[in-house]
Amino acid sequence: MIENKLSRRDFLRMAGITGASLWLSSCMPKGLSSIVLDGAEENTFGDPDIELALTAAPDQVNIFQNGSTQVWRYQGEVLRGPANTLEAIPNSYLGPILHLKKGQHVRVHFNNQLPESSIIHWHGLHVPVEADGHPRLAIDSNETYQYDFMVADRAGMYWYHPHPHGRTAPQVYAGLAGVLLITDDEETALGLPSGEYDVPLVIQDRSFNSANQLAYGGMGMMNDMMGFLGNQILINGQPDFVLPVKNHP
Repeated sequence: MIENKLSRRDFLRMAGITGASLWLSSCMPKGLSSIVLDGAEENTFGDPDIELALTAAPDQVNIFQNGSTQVWRYQGEVLRGPANTLEAIPNSYLGPILHLKKGQHVRVHFNNQLPESSIIHWHGLHVPVEADGHPRLAIDSNETYQYDFMVADRAGMYWYHPHPHGRTAPQVYAGLAGVLLITDDEETALGLPSGEYDVPLVIQDRSFNSANQLAYGGMGMMNDMMGFLGNQILINGQPDFVLPVKNHP
């Protein structure tokens, strides 16, 4: 009789590998077609339904009437797909609204024109690891990163934002954020108000100094770690926000 002995260390190592494999397989969204080889993901999606260019760059906007404010913002261009895939928010520093549909193959070319490294994270979406915007994927200034993913999530309001290590909060505070709206057949069948009757609202608090510039941090480690309240409430990037609306028929 042959007796196989398994040490405690070997058992834990094998259990960890098995557990990780089960976790990965259970978390991979259905319908995704991707292969991971030697840590690099090989795209097998084919041609995209939607192809976009998103650029992060410094800019200045007139949030208040008495002077401009320096911000960082996303600006986009539709390279393939419906022109209304990107919807600019009027008079706002926020990034364009992304309109996507479940089942679409999306390709995004992210160009970093900031003076520091950055990367985009699609908050709430189930995407392949190489498309998730992990800090290890952050690119330097004047570099470009390509995302490929299938829209696997149900209808809802999501958002996208930068995700570099140790700089996520300052970059979001400077203006880098945008809404991502997903629709699907289930939502469409409900006949909910849409178009001009469906208005996304982004509520943010921001602190400004006497020169109308964004003031992030500088109030001690506790505030930096636990967060702090701004001295202005902005709706879609605007103070004293007013939105004329009409009744839905």
